[in-house]
Amino acid sequence: MVVVDSSALIPLAWVGHLDLIGSAFEDVRTTKPVQDEVLTEGKRGTAALDDFLETVAVHEPPDAADNVASLEGIAVADASVILLAEDDEEILIANDKGLIEVARSHGVECWWVTTLLLHCTKNGELTASEATDVLYELVDEGMNLHPKVYAQVQRKLRELGD
Repeated sequence: MVVVDSSALIPLAWVGHLDLIGSAFEDVRTTKPVQDEVLTEGKRGTAALDDFLETVAVHEPPDAADNVASLEGIAVADASVILLAEDDEEILIANDKGLIEVARSHGVECWWVTTLLLHCTKNGELTASEATDVLYELVDEGMNLHPKVYAQVQRKLRELGD
């Protein structure tokens, strides 16, 4: 099982690769605040996100989400996915450094979108070349990725392609 945050869903929707989440995980969950964040009429990717979320279990935010958000200095949506992942010891996929730092302090295993790409490549859902193309598309469409991380992921994808 996996919990997904808007910071992972949005860039994957931009490039038409929300299917990678379902390829890697049979049971995908998120929270109502995340659903509300990503389903914004007039924003690119909203139709794809709406279709994708029909196949995802969407949970109400845990009772402690407001308190955790206040104490940790994060949004309620971020606190809600952290707590949902923490409750069932699930992986959290996100692309937000602050969220991931807080999630890890709660003992939650976190994957970046790039981790998902590498996982899908290692498991044969994508070839190294396809994963490299997706990486290019993500960055080209505006997903934030530190240049060092970009270079490391490219190197790892080349290794996986050998």
